[in-house]
Amino acid sequence: MKIKKWLAALLAVCLLAGLTGCGSNGKAVYVQSVADITGMGSIALDDRFPGMIVSENVTEIQRDSDKTVKELLVKEGDDVTEGQELFSYDTDELQLTLDKQKLELEQLQATVDNYTDQIATLEKEKKNASSSDQLGYTVQIQSLQVDKKEAELNIEAKKKEIEQSEKILENASVVSPVTGRVQAINENGMDNYGNPQAYITIQQAGAYRVKGTMGELQRGGIMEGTRMRVISRMDESQFWMGTVTLVDYENASQGNGNEMYYGMSSDSMTSSSKYPFYLELDSSDGLILGQHVYLEVDTGSAVGTGMQMPSYFICTADNGDTFVWAEGNGAKLEKRVVSLGAYNEMMDTYEILEGLSAGDFIAYPDEEMCRPGAPTTHEEPEEVIGGDEAMIDDGMIDDGMIDDGMIDDGMFDEGMIDEGMVDGGMIDSDMADDGMIDDGMADGGEGGVG
Repeated sequence: MKIKKWLAALLAVCLLAGLTGCGSNGKAVYVQSVADITGMGSIALDDRFPGMIVSENVTEIQRDSDKTVKELLVKEGDDVTEGQELFSYDTDELQLTLDKQKLELEQLQATVDNYTDQIATLEKEKKNASSSDQLGYTVQIQSLQVDKKEAELNIEAKKKEIEQSEKILENASVVSPVTGRVQAINENGMDNYGNPQAYITIQQAGAYRVKGTMGELQRGGIMEGTRMRVISRMDESQFWMGTVTLVDYENASQGNGNEMYYGMSSDSMTSSSKYPFYLELDSSDGLILGQHVYLEVDTGSAVGTGMQMPSYFICTADNGDTFVWAEGNGAKLEKRVVSLGAYNEMMDTYEILEGLSAGDFIAYPDEEMCRPGAPTTHEEPEEVIGGDEAMIDDGMIDDGMIDDGMIDDGMFDEGMIDEGMVDGGMIDSDMADDGMIDDGMADGGEGGVG
């Protein structure tokens, strides 16, 4: 009987140890991929993206919908200079409109003259009229004066229309207000949704940025703040550095298979969506508007890595150094000093400048688990330890212990064992009946084993 009591106490200790996770210090520390943590896991290190140099400023030229374009003098892709003629209106139609407006002005002037003559005649007749007729003349005169005033206002408005038409006729040619490249020409003046759109759109020269495109499978691999290299297609030894300032998921387009994606099959992305993103260049010296380039994530071979590391992975030592718990040689944990760049308050991330690459693995800084030299593992641990059939498989509880019955109902009452353990087949009601663990344990007493 004493042996059974001792076994019961031992089982209780083992169960509690399994439930609380004690003894975890002897296990390997789980380390995660830096590429996955920083959002670079969805792209390969040798992935390249198609890009083009575009203007940061865009000028839109509107067309007067009431006028007919006689001649369009530019086409999409043309380089234009400030003051260069873009298109001209039909001057014949403009001249006809001007002649009509002048005729209307003459008619209005004749109407005013007629009102003036009528008023003068009525005023003469009023002087010789009887007192009973005076009121009637007064009403007629006032009515004509109102009509005359309205006609005079119409004359002023018509004169302004004539001045505007004369100015348009003199400047029937529309010129470019900026130097740049014609990006688009919209003949019908409407987009695909029926909204008004500029007739000519010009990308202004001088202020450049880079427009890149990524595929559906690479979505999430590029984010704002990512540092990238802009590589010349003519000479790959020539490159520029830039930072992603916008990832435009709202304006996706369907791929046509024409873009080249290095590091993954373009055939698999032919029918997938393409997402534009934009880079702000550190310097645009040597680049020209419309130039096609390659884009790739900077992995540290140039200035900065651009990796955005969540702040909770970064620790600060007593001497002020910032470090992460990284997997070193021999799958052992080590303190890895890192150099930090800018802090992204919105994302709560720091830019990692030095000390880590996308191919490294790091651990969450757990005070109990993380120590220099601790073994590491890439296998993600189970979220719940104990309370399932794994305890039986690990040898913590053998079938004989369950068959003999070593735990009574009191353990259920105190919450030491939940119904899930019974459902999992670890413990059955017969264990309580055999009296291996008595009510003392259920009451929480230290000497619960009877």
